[in-house]
Amino acid sequence: MDIPTGFFPDAARARRIDQRMRAGLSESIEYLSSCIREQWGESIDGLDRLVACMRNGGAYPPSTFGLYYEATSALMGGDEPAARQCFAQLLQERRISPEGVRVLTLDQIVPAANRARYQRLMDTDPNTRFTIVPPPPEEADAAVRRVHSGLQRLRRAIPELAGEFDALIRELILVAGGEGLGYDFAGGSSYMLWGALFLNAGQHTNDVGVIEALAHESGHSLLFGFTYDHPLVMNDDEELFASPLRDDARPMDGIYHATYVSARMHWAMAALMASGTLDRAQAELAAARREADRASFWTGHATVRSHARLSEIGRVLMDGAHGYMKQFEPAAA
Repeated sequence: MDIPTGFFPDAARARRIDQRMRAGLSESIEYLSSCIREQWGESIDGLDRLVACMRNGGAYPPSTFGLYYEATSALMGGDEPAARQCFAQLLQERRISPEGVRVLTLDQIVPAANRARYQRLMDTDPNTRFTIVPPPPEEADAAVRRVHSGLQRLRRAIPELAGEFDALIRELILVAGGEGLGYDFAGGSSYMLWGALFLNAGQHTNDVGVIEALAHESGHSLLFGFTYDHPLVMNDDEELFASPLRDDARPMDGIYHATYVSARMHWAMAALMASGTLDRAQAELAAARREADRASFWTGHATVRSHARLSEIGRVLMDGAHGYMKQFEPAAA
């Protein structure tokens, strides 16, 4: 599937990316089914029906992707009981609407096994813990209302970004940092939970902040979709560099992501300001955020330019971001 690589939001492209990710999941589960028949000498009842449903257009939640990755890990590790448990849970997954974003808090993810799965698969960096918990009950309802308000404004003010977002994201999950986390975070996402976006319920208190966060995290999802076949960078994960969006040193893949999504956030803030939907205070906030995103991009781009070993797709995508941001390049010292 030939996917356009332009920088600007494109809802039709996002739908194609989502279709490719879902087709890849059905193919991968079918492959696992064949491996089970070879290794165990038996079939898992219902697995072929699940694959057939996916191929007929059935959309499944992010937890289905997570279950596939955990089942694969268990099989590769020779842990048959864990693999069987994953397959049993996989067969309990239910189709979701192919369109629309569910906004919910982490404690509303059911069954509880999927809630724990989301927590595990968002905490995979051996160097930096990322523990998430449900937001405090006294904050949850207000946070959900703020996100819905931001989504409504996004759809009015920047319909092209809203269309892309709606094609990529199925669950927007509000969370808080776990006890002892030790740092603030705006949100997160994982390639193993395709279609899920996590936002810190206490970090986004107005429409401008919510829209910037949606542009940020959906930008990561877009990159996950683009790298279906190939990585963005060829650097080893042990090589660490200063990040424009994190206090801790990060692998080059993380620096690349942060740099690219900074350009996406800058574009979103500029488009929001041009929409005519902001009052004076909101416009000033969006301008301040746009300037912060501009600075983050150029800080990250300097590191990428100096140290990244880019794949072809990585080069093309970063060239697109740079092409947009070049008009905002800092003046030479």
